[in-house]
Amino acid sequence: KTTDISIDNNTTVEEFVTKLNEAGVKANYDSNYHRIYVSAHDTGAKNDFSLVGGDAAGMDALSKLGLSVQSKADMESFKNMAAYALNTNGTAYITGYDADGKAITDGTYDEAATKANITAILSNLTNASTTVTNDSAKLTYAEAYERVMNADKNLSVQDQDSMKALMAEKDLSNVYIDGNGKIYDRLSDGTYTRREDNQNFDSAALAAAGVSVQEGAAKLMELEHAAGLATKDVAADGTITYTPDEGAVTAYKSAMRTMTLYAQDPANTADRAEVAAAYANGTIDTLKTTLKNQVDTAQAYLDQHKRLDGSSLTPDSATAMITNAAHILDGTTNIPISAGATRVDGQDATIILNNASYTSSSNTFTINGLTINALAPTGTGAGDELTVTVSTNTQGLYDKIKGFLKEYNALINEMTKLYNADAAKGMEPLTNEEKDAMSDSEIEEWEKKIQESLLRRDDSLESIMYGMTNSMLKSYEINGKQYSLASFGIKTLGVLNAKDNEHNAYHIDGDSEDSTVSGNPDQLMAALATDPDAVVEFMKKLTGGLYDTINEKMKSTKLSSFNKVYNDKQMAKEYSDYTTTIQKWEDKLADLEDSYYKKFAAMESALATLQSQQSSLASLLG
Repeated sequence: KTTDISIDNNTTVEEFVTKLNEAGVKANYDSNYHRIYVSAHDTGAKNDFSLVGGDAAGMDALSKLGLSVQSKADMESFKNMAAYALNTNGTAYITGYDADGKAITDGTYDEAATKANITAILSNLTNASTTVTNDSAKLTYAEAYERVMNADKNLSVQDQDSMKALMAEKDLSNVYIDGNGKIYDRLSDGTYTRREDNQNFDSAALAAAGVSVQEGAAKLMELEHAAGLATKDVAADGTITYTPDEGAVTAYKSAMRTMTLYAQDPANTADRAEVAAAYANGTIDTLKTTLKNQVDTAQAYLDQHKRLDGSSLTPDSATAMITNAAHILDGTTNIPISAGATRVDGQDATIILNNASYTSSSNTFTINGLTINALAPTGTGAGDELTVTVSTNTQGLYDKIKGFLKEYNALINEMTKLYNADAAKGMEPLTNEEKDAMSDSEIEEWEKKIQESLLRRDDSLESIMYGMTNSMLKSYEINGKQYSLASFGIKTLGVLNAKDNEHNAYHIDGDSEDSTVSGNPDQLMAALATDPDAVVEFMKKLTGGLYDTINEKMKSTKLSSFNKVYNDKQMAKEYSDYTTTIQKWEDKLADLEDSYYKKFAAMESALATLQSQQSSLASLLG
């Protein structure tokens, strides 16, 4: 991208450096030496950048800031800027470049013609241009492209065969109604002719086809609705009402009759055939592509020359930039170079290994499994070559395999322990009252035993364990020979020899850190020394198969989510159902409680009244 940075005599150094950073490079200012340093975020040729003056004032500013140098990247930027430069004939001013990168020009540069060209490009996107025309209208690129796309969308509705297919349920074999409501009669030769004098339905023709005038009218309105030319409302009693959309009808006719390729009425059979042929031979597709490319090109020009504040170039500023670039390229203007300024071009690192050349955007090369870090350049003469001796790091490979088995053993041992855990029969979660009667250690021991027994004989856990252990027992063919872990002295100790819940763990014969097998011959190290590629290839297949097995076991189902070994979806549903049920019963209890409260209140009121009456009666009787 290209970013324009504008500065004036009110711009501070800090503000300028900030603008550079916002433009996508790394910049800072050294106040001790009064120098500005600018660099790319990453190394390599593709991350190279340029700082160029957009016009004479811009070049002068860069020179005084100490940032003006001349590089290949700068010249490429000027080439991009000068792409719209025109000569006095209105054609491209720069036609090519010589071996030194200097522009090859044709004619004399015409600044006025260039400005007119830029003005047209900018105005095309704001609907102010009249560059695309036909017999009845002047259109902008964008308008023309929209017309073609609308016509493309609606032509299929306009086609006779498609329309007949829509009307197949009533088989209007002798009548054709197009999307504009025009009626056609079928002739004896199979073609259709439009009724110029009578635009109404011919009741006799419809009757011959077994269709009433009302049915024909309803079908027409349905077709107009399908074409987007009428709205459709369905009342509660099933009555259907269609309302013609006059705006849509007008726009539809305009799009169909004012296509940029043909100023014609597509409802006419001959014209429609011509349009169909244009679609068949790709003419209309080509037109659409051309129009879209013109719009995209103009938009891209604007997008590439955005200011930091998001505003676009004006014709004057764009012309000044193009003029300046053209004059630099043809040698009319010289770039003012800053004294003492230096530049390191972004480039890829290159090494030659065994007479083959390799490049990298960084200084790190990975070639056929070998990683080389280029730390300094070497000479190209005899005796300047570096000799690199490569050997397999057998100990490193051994340690990786041992590390993998260590992690596998820790996991499978834990799973085996949980699966074979003692039963916690009769032990229920403690209530608060029970916890009050126990010590903290007793509570902890109680809850620990329950937790450890949660996965005892769990079907899901058993399924995963079986898949993992079965995957580790598989053999794979490498270079025509079958290998398994046992081929490299990697085996389990079995139920009889292993510790409790560790019979699925693997041990490497000859491992000095494993007393159970340290005295056995070290087959793994021997295999790594003689054929490391076979060992590595086997381990890749083994671990890949193990991964696939676990992934398959933990895939998403109707009851569980991906990467879950329990039925979380089912549990969430059951929890929701239980919560809903509890809420319903709580509501019922609340209603029942309210009912009893009302009854008791009424009873208390009645008793109070009775008591009052008794007191009054007692007082009367003395």
